[in-house]
Amino acid sequence: MKLKIPTWIGTTIGLLGMGILPALGAEQVNFSYGLLEFSVSVSELKTFAQDGKISQQLAFFTKRLKPEQIAQLRQVLTKQEKLSPVAVAQFLYSDIGETMLESAGETIQTGARQNGFYAIRAALILAATDPEGLTLLNTMRYFPSQSIWINSNRIFALRNKLSTLEKETQRSLAVIEQESITEASAEPRVNSSKVPSLFNKTGAFSWQKRTIAFVDESRRFLMSGNGNRVIQTDLYLPQNQTSAPVVVISHGLGGDRTSFAYLAETLASYGFAVVVPQHPGSDSVHMQALLAGKTQQVFPDRELIDRPLDVTFVLNQLEQRSTSDPWLQGKINVQDVGVIGQSFGGYTALVLAGAQINIAQLRKDCQPESDLFDISLLLQCRALALGKDAPDYAQIQQTISNLDLRDRRVKAVFALNPVTGSILGQTGLSRIEIPVAIGAGAADIVTPVFSEQIQAFNWLTTPEKYLGVGDKGTHTDLIAGVSTVALPSFNRFSIFSEPDLVLERILVQALSTAFMKVYLAHETDYRAFLSASYIKKLDRDDPSKTYFVRSLPAGFPKRDRL
Repeated sequence: MKLKIPTWIGTTIGLLGMGILPALGAEQVNFSYGLLEFSVSVSELKTFAQDGKISQQLAFFTKRLKPEQIAQLRQVLTKQEKLSPVAVAQFLYSDIGETMLESAGETIQTGARQNGFYAIRAALILAATDPEGLTLLNTMRYFPSQSIWINSNRIFALRNKLSTLEKETQRSLAVIEQESITEASAEPRVNSSKVPSLFNKTGAFSWQKRTIAFVDESRRFLMSGNGNRVIQTDLYLPQNQTSAPVVVISHGLGGDRTSFAYLAETLASYGFAVVVPQHPGSDSVHMQALLAGKTQQVFPDRELIDRPLDVTFVLNQLEQRSTSDPWLQGKINVQDVGVIGQSFGGYTALVLAGAQINIAQLRKDCQPESDLFDISLLLQCRALALGKDAPDYAQIQQTISNLDLRDRRVKAVFALNPVTGSILGQTGLSRIEIPVAIGAGAADIVTPVFSEQIQAFNWLTTPEKYLGVGDKGTHTDLIAGVSTVALPSFNRFSIFSEPDLVLERILVQALSTAFMKVYLAHETDYRAFLSASYIKKLDRDDPSKTYFVRSLPAGFPKRDRL
């Protein structure tokens, strides 16, 4: 899941959590520490950013920093985001944007110590109109207050929560690493003479690609010309293959059909018919519409239901066409379907597998004081807005909690960086009965690995389950070719070089192929690739590590969202 939010905001929150950067201000920024109060002027910050000169007041904040951190702070102050004021305003006036502003305003307050909601929004929009562009220093210049107060209690609470989450994640990774070592030592060696190597290898099948527009007249979508929901779908069909199992790939928020084209091509070369729908309410086109002022929603609330319905509708259409379209006739088996999804698409895959929306868990987690940094939770909480304006809202929410969106043609799912922790929770995920693989990155700041993937794996009750965690992976490392300009690149903070990113994608290609070969094509020799020993062998010369397990030790913590 990806939103066009200025990249320095995430860095600034981190610095705030360290008690280093006081945050947005006007002429002066005030910060309390216990009974003491400190201030630093915007002019001092500007001089520091331009010349590196540290004033006496600023020294209070910088004395605890390393030289490289001081250099980073200077960059943060002047980092320019090339965003139009319309794009900034559209996001900040969306439901999710306003929720984030309300939370931020409790921390970043006006000189009168009031919630900074309106002041922050005005400053960001006005700064985007400045010829110098949207920077942190420019935002300070436009903050409509002579001074700003930082709620130190909120800062330290956020800092402690982030610290707790980091420690929990590191402890979990240590447990997963040890389990991976244990499983690898107990597994037989991969017999490469029985099956070809999957790493950086394409299969034997050539394939053809077609794009089909499937029109669902039963569901309305106001952004389309005729009001119907039009699902543009790429279909990769292996040649000289009969009754090919079908693999659906569901993109994340703001993505499109190109996001995982590399994976679709690989799977098609191994004999799978690959179906890649573009979800019209949460794709790159919709995100561009948001930033152009054509919609005020990051995504319509109904996308939480419409996405899995998109897949079911497309499968129904393909099933009908497979008996009449010469290009498809006898070529695909729509009764054996696998789904691969990333982020919002990972949620889509798990719901198609049988998980249900957990309204009770959402009500518990989606409180007004929910944290600004938890983007994943903000997006999941949109489920509580379904039917909110209807007189029978309570009944609608109850119906949603009992809604079964499972498609029983789906026999296995592979969820990459999925959102799960609150919208599905333990109750929702425990309903899945088919094989599930979950892929995660320990450096994912959008869908944190502990609360969204490790916990999800632990909550699964299906006996056929797998968890792969890259120790340095981020939320978008696996995405290639997203065409929209509306999406930021969280990969700016990735430690991976481009060759390393390619290796990560190749690993996902290998594991996805093996997983679908075992559970869709029923070629059990490929099970050897779904093992900790195989991943360990591939990781031998890689500076990053990937841990792959089938279980976690008894007593592994099952905690609520931090």
